[in-house]
Amino acid sequence: MSSESFFEQLIRGWIPAEPKMPKSKLERILQPIAVLVAATTVVSLFSSIFMVSQPIAALSTPLVVRSTLGSSLVEFEGVLQQNNTFIMVLTNGTHITSKSLTMTFSVTERGGNECTAYLAVECDGFSNETSVDGRIVDGNLVIDSTRSIFLINPNVTRKQNIVLTETADWSLNAIVNTRTGNPSTAVEPYGVNALIVRAHNSLTEEGWPMSLTLGYDPISGMLVYSGYSLSDVLLKKVGIELLLGGSLGLVSYSDDLNLEFFNWDLFWARLNTKAFLFYLHLSLLVALAVVAVVLLIIRKRRKRRQVGALNIPELPDNSTQNCDKRGW
Repeated sequence: MSSESFFEQLIRGWIPAEPKMPKSKLERILQPIAVLVAATTVVSLFSSIFMVSQPIAALSTPLVVRSTLGSSLVEFEGVLQQNNTFIMVLTNGTHITSKSLTMTFSVTERGGNECTAYLAVECDGFSNETSVDGRIVDGNLVIDSTRSIFLINPNVTRKQNIVLTETADWSLNAIVNTRTGNPSTAVEPYGVNALIVRAHNSLTEEGWPMSLTLGYDPISGMLVYSGYSLSDVLLKKVGIELLLGGSLGLVSYSDDLNLEFFNWDLFWARLNTKAFLFYLHLSLLVALAVVAVVLLIIRKRRKRRQVGALNIPELPDNSTQNCDKRGW
Protein backbone atom coordinates (compact mmCIF):
# COMPACT_ATOMS: atom_id res chain seq x y z
CA MET A 1 0.00 0.00 0.00
CA SER A 2 1.33 3.41 -0.93
CA SER A 3 1.64 6.22 1.58
CA GLU A 4 -0.98 8.21 -0.34
CA SER A 5 -3.56 5.39 -0.03
CA PHE A 6 -2.70 4.90 3.66
CA PHE A 7 -3.31 8.53 4.59
CA GLU A 8 -6.44 8.59 2.44
CA GLN A 9 -7.98 5.69 4.43
CA LEU A 10 -6.77 7.18 7.71
CA ILE A 11 -8.51 10.53 7.28
CA ARG A 12 -11.58 9.16 5.49
CA GLY A 13 -14.65 10.13 7.45
CA TRP A 14 -12.98 12.97 9.33
CA ILE A 15 -13.06 15.46 6.44
CA PRO A 16 -16.34 15.60 4.58
CA ALA A 17 -15.98 15.30 0.82
CA GLU A 18 -17.44 18.04 -1.31
CA PRO A 19 -20.41 16.76 -3.28
CA LYS A 20 -20.01 16.92 -7.04
CA MET A 21 -23.05 18.68 -8.36
CA PRO A 22 -24.10 18.13 -11.96
CA LYS A 23 -23.25 21.01 -14.29
CA SER A 24 -26.08 23.26 -15.32
CA LYS A 25 -26.92 23.94 -18.96
CA LEU A 26 -25.38 27.38 -18.65
CA GLU A 27 -22.08 25.97 -17.39
CA ARG A 28 -22.01 23.36 -20.15
CA ILE A 29 -22.48 26.11 -22.77
CA LEU A 30 -20.03 28.59 -21.24
CA GLN A 31 -17.18 26.08 -20.96
CA PRO A 32 -16.56 25.66 -24.74
CA ILE A 33 -17.00 29.42 -25.18
CA ALA A 34 -14.24 30.07 -22.66
CA VAL A 35 -11.99 27.60 -24.47
CA LEU A 36 -12.74 29.27 -27.83
CA VAL A 37 -12.02 32.75 -26.47
CA ALA A 38 -8.76 31.59 -24.85
CA ALA A 39 -7.61 29.81 -28.01
CA THR A 40 -8.44 32.82 -30.19
CA THR A 41 -6.57 35.17 -27.86
CA VAL A 42 -3.47 32.95 -27.80
CA VAL A 43 -3.42 32.49 -31.58
CA SER A 44 -3.96 36.21 -32.17
CA LEU A 45 -1.21 37.13 -29.74
CA PHE A 46 1.37 34.76 -31.23
CA SER A 47 0.39 35.68 -34.79
CA SER A 48 0.75 39.39 -34.04
CA ILE A 49 4.14 38.83 -32.39
CA PHE A 50 5.28 36.76 -35.41
CA MET A 51 4.07 39.38 -37.87
CA VAL A 52 5.81 42.23 -36.03
CA SER A 53 9.05 40.35 -35.34
CA GLN A 54 9.31 38.83 -38.83
CA PRO A 55 12.75 39.93 -40.08
CA ILE A 56 12.85 41.78 -43.37
CA ALA A 57 15.22 40.07 -45.77
CA ALA A 58 18.37 42.02 -46.46
CA LEU A 59 18.01 44.01 -49.64
CA SER A 60 21.40 43.11 -51.05
CA THR A 61 19.90 42.48 -54.46
CA PRO A 62 19.44 43.80 -57.10
CA LEU A 63 23.18 44.24 -57.13
CA VAL A 64 24.64 47.65 -56.39
CA VAL A 65 27.65 48.58 -58.53
CA ARG A 66 30.08 51.40 -57.89
CA SER A 67 29.47 54.41 -60.10
CA THR A 68 31.99 56.80 -61.56
CA LEU A 69 31.79 60.53 -60.84
CA GLY A 70 28.71 62.07 -62.44
CA SER A 71 27.51 58.77 -63.94
CA SER A 72 24.34 56.76 -63.26
CA LEU A 73 23.70 53.24 -64.52
CA VAL A 74 20.88 50.71 -64.62
CA GLU A 75 20.96 47.17 -65.99
CA PHE A 76 17.85 45.26 -67.03
CA GLU A 77 17.04 41.65 -67.68
CA GLY A 78 14.09 40.47 -69.71
CA VAL A 79 11.28 38.70 -67.85
CA LEU A 80 8.84 36.59 -69.88
CA GLN A 81 5.58 34.89 -69.07
CA GLN A 82 5.19 31.23 -69.97
CA ASN A 83 5.55 30.42 -73.70
CA ASN A 84 6.17 34.08 -74.59
CA THR A 85 9.07 35.58 -76.56
CA PHE A 86 10.62 38.99 -77.12
CA ILE A 87 10.12 40.48 -80.57
CA MET A 88 12.44 43.18 -81.86
CA VAL A 89 11.43 45.15 -84.93
CA LEU A 90 14.65 46.49 -86.42
CA THR A 91 15.10 49.76 -88.27
CA ASN A 92 15.99 47.85 -91.46
CA GLY A 93 12.48 46.33 -91.57
CA THR A 94 13.37 42.83 -90.28
CA HIS A 95 12.46 41.38 -86.88
CA ILE A 96 14.09 39.03 -84.37
CA THR A 97 12.51 36.75 -81.74
CA SER A 98 14.37 35.80 -78.58
CA LYS A 99 13.82 34.08 -75.24
CA SER A 100 16.40 36.22 -73.47
CA LEU A 101 17.18 39.93 -73.36
CA THR A 102 19.59 42.20 -71.47
CA MET A 103 19.87 45.97 -71.61
CA THR A 104 22.29 48.46 -70.02
CA PHE A 105 21.69 52.20 -69.88
CA SER A 106 23.92 54.88 -68.37
CA VAL A 107 24.17 58.64 -68.51
CA THR A 108 27.35 60.59 -67.69
CA GLU A 109 27.29 64.33 -67.13
CA ARG A 110 30.11 66.29 -68.80
CA GLY A 111 29.45 69.71 -67.35
CA GLY A 112 26.72 72.26 -67.87
CA ASN A 113 23.82 70.43 -69.43
CA GLU A 114 25.98 68.26 -71.69
CA CYS A 115 26.04 64.49 -71.15
CA THR A 116 26.90 61.18 -72.78
CA ALA A 117 24.19 58.49 -73.06
CA TYR A 118 25.15 54.83 -73.40
CA LEU A 119 22.89 51.92 -74.38
CA ALA A 120 23.71 48.26 -74.97
CA VAL A 121 21.16 45.60 -76.01
CA GLU A 122 21.83 41.89 -76.36
CA CYS A 123 19.58 38.93 -77.12
CA ASP A 124 19.57 35.71 -79.14
CA GLY A 125 20.91 36.63 -82.60
CA PHE A 126 21.40 40.35 -81.87
CA SER A 127 23.93 42.49 -80.02
CA ASN A 128 24.68 46.18 -80.37
CA GLU A 129 25.71 49.19 -78.31
CA THR A 130 26.04 52.93 -78.78
CA SER A 131 27.39 55.98 -77.01
CA VAL A 132 25.95 59.35 -78.12
CA ASP A 133 26.09 62.96 -77.05
CA GLY A 134 23.03 64.40 -75.36
CA ARG A 135 21.77 67.17 -73.13
CA ILE A 136 19.85 67.35 -69.85
CA VAL A 137 17.06 69.87 -70.36
CA ASP A 138 14.70 70.49 -67.41
CA GLY A 139 15.62 67.06 -66.04
CA ASN A 140 14.92 65.28 -69.33
CA LEU A 141 17.45 63.49 -71.51
CA VAL A 142 17.43 65.01 -75.00
CA ILE A 143 19.14 63.35 -77.97
CA ASP A 144 19.07 64.97 -81.40
CA SER A 145 16.41 67.44 -80.22
CA THR A 146 14.15 64.50 -79.17
CA ARG A 147 13.42 63.64 -75.54
CA SER A 148 14.37 60.11 -74.51
CA ILE A 149 12.09 58.09 -72.21
CA PHE A 150 15.10 56.56 -70.44
CA LEU A 151 15.45 59.65 -68.22
CA ILE A 152 12.65 62.12 -67.44
CA ASN A 153 12.00 64.91 -64.97
CA PRO A 154 10.28 63.16 -62.02
CA ASN A 155 8.63 66.40 -60.81
CA VAL A 156 5.42 65.78 -62.72
CA THR A 157 1.88 66.31 -61.53
CA ARG A 158 0.25 63.04 -60.49
CA LYS A 159 -2.76 61.75 -62.45
CA GLN A 160 -2.11 64.11 -65.32
CA ASN A 161 -1.51 63.62 -69.01
CA ILE A 162 2.08 64.37 -70.03
CA VAL A 163 4.04 64.19 -73.26
CA LEU A 164 6.87 61.69 -72.83
CA THR A 165 8.52 62.49 -76.13
CA GLU A 166 7.68 64.15 -79.42
CA THR A 167 8.96 65.10 -82.85
CA ALA A 168 7.69 67.61 -85.39
CA ASP A 169 4.84 65.33 -86.57
CA TRP A 170 4.39 62.90 -83.66
CA SER A 171 4.00 62.84 -79.86
CA LEU A 172 3.76 60.10 -77.24
CA ASN A 173 1.14 60.99 -74.61
CA ALA A 174 0.99 59.21 -71.25
CA ILE A 175 -0.68 59.51 -67.87
CA VAL A 176 1.09 59.53 -64.49
CA ASN A 177 -0.37 57.35 -61.72
CA THR A 178 -1.59 59.08 -58.58
CA ARG A 179 0.55 56.91 -56.31
CA THR A 180 3.95 55.36 -56.66
CA GLY A 181 3.96 51.62 -57.38
CA ASN A 182 6.25 48.65 -56.83
CA PRO A 183 6.90 47.00 -60.21
CA SER A 184 8.82 43.74 -60.07
CA THR A 185 12.54 43.56 -60.63
CA ALA A 186 14.37 40.69 -62.31
CA VAL A 187 15.46 39.56 -58.83
CA GLU A 188 12.60 37.88 -56.97
CA PRO A 189 10.83 38.64 -54.71
CA TYR A 190 11.73 42.30 -54.90
CA GLY A 191 9.88 45.21 -56.40
CA VAL A 192 11.23 48.73 -56.72
CA ASN A 193 9.51 51.90 -55.58
CA ALA A 194 8.71 53.75 -58.79
CA LEU A 195 6.68 56.50 -60.38
CA ILE A 196 4.35 54.69 -62.82
CA VAL A 197 3.65 56.17 -66.25
CA ARG A 198 1.29 54.49 -68.73
CA ALA A 199 0.52 55.00 -72.41
CA HIS A 200 -2.11 52.76 -74.05
CA ASN A 201 -3.32 52.50 -77.64
CA SER A 202 -0.33 54.50 -78.83
CA LEU A 203 1.61 54.38 -82.07
CA THR A 204 5.29 54.77 -82.76
CA GLU A 205 6.49 57.48 -85.12
CA GLU A 206 6.41 54.88 -87.92
CA GLY A 207 2.89 53.71 -87.01
CA TRP A 208 3.63 50.53 -85.02
CA PRO A 209 1.08 49.81 -82.24
CA MET A 210 2.51 50.30 -78.77
CA SER A 211 1.43 50.02 -75.13
CA LEU A 212 3.79 51.29 -72.44
CA THR A 213 4.02 50.78 -68.70
CA LEU A 214 7.12 52.49 -67.38
CA GLY A 215 8.55 52.86 -63.89
CA TYR A 216 10.85 55.73 -62.90
CA ASP A 217 12.91 56.46 -59.83
CA PRO A 218 10.89 59.20 -58.04
CA ILE A 219 14.10 61.06 -57.15
CA SER A 220 16.37 60.90 -60.20
CA GLY A 221 13.82 60.14 -62.94
CA MET A 222 15.89 57.16 -64.13
CA LEU A 223 14.03 54.34 -65.87
CA VAL A 224 13.84 51.30 -63.54
CA TYR A 225 11.09 49.21 -65.20
CA SER A 226 9.54 48.73 -68.64
CA GLY A 227 6.58 46.55 -69.55
CA TYR A 228 4.87 45.34 -72.73
CA SER A 229 6.64 47.45 -75.40
CA LEU A 230 9.30 50.09 -75.80
CA SER A 231 10.34 52.53 -78.52
CA ASP A 232 12.80 55.40 -78.14
CA VAL A 233 15.25 57.62 -79.94
CA LEU A 234 18.12 55.88 -78.13
CA LEU A 235 16.89 52.42 -79.18
CA LYS A 236 16.97 53.56 -82.79
CA LYS A 237 20.65 54.37 -82.34
CA VAL A 238 21.31 50.62 -81.87
CA GLY A 239 19.03 49.67 -84.77
CA ILE A 240 15.81 48.81 -82.87
CA GLU A 241 12.55 50.40 -83.95
CA LEU A 242 10.28 48.65 -81.44
CA LEU A 243 10.69 46.14 -78.63
CA LEU A 244 7.67 43.94 -77.84
CA GLY A 245 6.80 41.26 -75.26
CA GLY A 246 7.54 40.62 -71.61
CA SER A 247 9.09 43.22 -69.36
CA LEU A 248 12.47 44.64 -68.42
CA GLY A 249 13.23 44.20 -64.73
CA LEU A 250 16.05 45.82 -62.83
CA VAL A 251 18.98 43.53 -62.11
CA SER A 252 21.66 46.04 -60.97
CA TYR A 253 22.12 49.78 -60.50
CA SER A 254 24.80 52.30 -59.58
CA ASP A 255 25.25 53.33 -55.95
CA ASP A 256 24.43 56.99 -56.64
CA LEU A 257 20.78 56.00 -57.14
CA ASN A 258 19.08 55.73 -53.76
CA LEU A 259 16.46 53.23 -54.84
CA GLU A 260 13.94 51.78 -52.41
CA PHE A 261 12.83 48.15 -52.71
CA PHE A 262 9.76 46.20 -51.70
CA ASN A 263 9.66 42.56 -50.56
CA TRP A 264 6.59 40.99 -52.18
CA ASP A 265 6.90 37.66 -50.29
CA LEU A 266 6.85 39.46 -46.95
CA PHE A 267 3.92 41.60 -48.09
CA TRP A 268 1.78 38.58 -49.03
CA ALA A 269 2.76 36.73 -45.83
CA ARG A 270 1.61 39.66 -43.70
CA LEU A 271 -1.54 40.07 -45.77
CA ASN A 272 -2.44 36.38 -45.33
CA THR A 273 -1.80 36.65 -41.59
CA LYS A 274 -4.09 39.65 -41.31
CA ALA A 275 -6.79 37.85 -43.32
CA PHE A 276 -6.49 34.78 -41.07
CA LEU A 277 -6.84 36.89 -37.92
CA PHE A 278 -9.81 38.73 -39.40
CA TYR A 279 -11.71 35.52 -40.20
CA LEU A 280 -10.74 34.06 -36.82
CA HIS A 281 -12.17 37.06 -34.98
CA LEU A 282 -15.24 37.04 -37.23
CA SER A 283 -15.84 33.37 -36.42
CA LEU A 284 -15.54 34.15 -32.72
CA LEU A 285 -18.11 36.94 -32.96
CA VAL A 286 -20.50 34.71 -34.89
CA ALA A 287 -20.10 31.94 -32.31
CA LEU A 288 -20.73 34.35 -29.44
CA ALA A 289 -23.81 35.73 -31.21
CA VAL A 290 -25.21 32.21 -31.71
CA VAL A 291 -24.56 31.31 -28.06
CA ALA A 292 -26.22 34.53 -26.90
CA VAL A 293 -29.33 33.73 -28.96
CA VAL A 294 -29.44 30.17 -27.59
CA LEU A 295 -29.13 31.41 -24.00
CA LEU A 296 -31.89 33.94 -24.60
CA ILE A 297 -34.21 31.22 -25.92
CA ILE A 298 -33.42 28.92 -22.97
CA ARG A 299 -34.10 31.75 -20.53
CA LYS A 300 -37.46 32.56 -22.11
CA ARG A 301 -38.51 28.90 -22.00
CA ARG A 302 -37.62 28.67 -18.31
CA LYS A 303 -39.69 31.76 -17.54
CA ARG A 304 -42.66 30.30 -19.41
CA ARG A 305 -42.41 27.04 -17.45
CA GLN A 306 -42.22 28.92 -14.15
CA VAL A 307 -45.23 31.06 -15.04
CA GLY A 308 -47.16 27.97 -16.13
CA ALA A 309 -46.39 26.19 -12.85
CA LEU A 310 -47.70 29.13 -10.79
CA ASN A 311 -50.98 29.24 -12.74
CA ILE A 312 -51.97 25.56 -12.07
CA PRO A 313 -55.13 25.52 -9.77
CA GLU A 314 -55.04 23.50 -6.53
CA LEU A 315 -57.27 20.37 -6.51
CA PRO A 316 -59.74 19.94 -3.56
CA ASP A 317 -59.01 17.24 -0.94
CA ASN A 318 -61.57 14.42 -1.55
CA SER A 319 -61.07 12.82 1.88
CA THR A 320 -62.05 16.06 3.68
CA GLN A 321 -65.17 16.44 1.62
CA ASN A 322 -66.28 12.87 2.39
CA CYS A 323 -65.79 13.43 6.11
CA ASP A 324 -67.94 16.56 6.03
CA LYS A 325 -70.73 14.74 4.28
CA ARG A 326 -70.82 11.89 6.83
CA GLY A 327 -70.47 14.17 9.82
CA TRP A 328 -67.18 12.68 11.08
